[in-house]
Amino acid sequence: MGRRPRVDRTPEEKWEVVQEGIKSGNVSETCRRHGISPSLLYRWKDEAEQGAKAALGGKALPPPKPKKTGASGSWNERWAGSRWRSKF
Repeated sequence: MGRRPRVDRTPEEKWEVVQEGIKSGNVSETCRRHGISPSLLYRWKDEAEQGAKAALGGKALPPPKPKKTGASGSWNERWAGSRWRSKF
């Protein structure tokens, strides 16, 4: 199965998809019907919330920071002081 071609959607189309996903309560089905991934729908939802806060005069929150993987952070942090590190 190949990748689907990218579709540029208007802000109005994105908003309708987000509303449909929220109202139906079934994000997976909504995403399948529109040919998008759930992560894209949630990104559109977050962007809509940020825009709404800014439009209402409130402070828009900064975008969320990516989650670290593992208990000790990045690969470099875990192995920086490791005895397995090359001596060269």
